[in-house]
Amino acid sequence: MKDLLTRTLTGISLVILVAGSILLGPVPFLLVIIMIYLLSARELMKLQEITAWKTFIPVSLSGTVLFLAVYLVLQHRLNPLWFILPAGIWLAGYVSGSRKFYLLALCWLTLPLTLFYVLGWLAEDATYRPLLPLSLIALVWVNDTFAYLTGTWIGKHRMTPRLSPGKTWEGFFGGLAFTLIGGGIIYAISAHYRLTEWLLLSLIIPVFGLWGDLFESRLKRDRNLKNTGNLLPGHGGILDRFDSLFFSAPAVFVVVVCYHYFFR
Repeated sequence: MKDLLTRTLTGISLVILVAGSILLGPVPFLLVIIMIYLLSARELMKLQEITAWKTFIPVSLSGTVLFLAVYLVLQHRLNPLWFILPAGIWLAGYVSGSRKFYLLALCWLTLPLTLFYVLGWLAEDATYRPLLPLSLIALVWVNDTFAYLTGTWIGKHRMTPRLSPGKTWEGFFGGLAFTLIGGGIIYAISAHYRLTEWLLLSLIIPVFGLWGDLFESRLKRDRNLKNTGNLLPGHGGILDRFDSLFFSAPAVFVVVVCYHYFFR
C-alpha cells in the first residue's frame, strides 16, 4: 500500500508538470520536453554503460537545438533550413562517438519527443492547440495506471515471464478497456475529431505503449537493471515512466496525419 501511495503521488506530480506545461502554452511545453529529453538521454547513457561527457554533449545539444528549431519554425515561421544546425551537431557526434547510442537517442528519444511536441500544431489553422498532446499524455497514463492496477489485482497470465515478469494479459486488456473509455470521454467533452478517430487512437496507444515498455525492459535486462534510475519514487527513472510515450507518440502522429489526409 505504501508503494502504491508513493507511485500515485509521483504520478500526480508528473501529471501536473506535463499537463500544466501543455496547457500553459508552447514555451512551457518546450521547456518540459527539453527537460524530459536531457534526463532520458542521461539514463540512456547508463543503459549503454557510457560515462564520457564528450558523448553526451553532442546528443544533448543536438536534441535541444532541434526542439528550439521546431518551436521557431512552427510558432514564428522561421526558415526550415534551421534544421540543418541540429542535424550537423548530431552527425558530428555520430561519426566520432558511440554510434549505437546516437542512433538509440535519435530514434527512441529525439524523434518521438519532437512528434509529441508537433502534435500541438496539427490543427487546421496550424496554430498551437493543446488538445492532441494533452489527450495523448492522458491516455498513455490512463493505460499505464489501469494496466498496473488490473495486473496487480487480478493478473494471472504472464505475457513475457523472462523479459517483463510483471506484465500480464489481464493488465493489458484492463488498460486497453479504460483507455477506450478515456477516448470516449475526450470525444464527449471536446468539439474536435470524430469518435472513430478517438477510438482508433485509444486502441493503438496500449499496443505501442506495451511495445515501448518491453523494448525498455529488454535494454534493462541486458544490463541486469531493475530501473533506469531513482529520480521518480515508485516509478524508477524517467525512461521507466515515459517509455510508453516514446513509442506511442510517433504512432499517434502518423494516425492523426493519415486520418486527416484520407477522411477530411
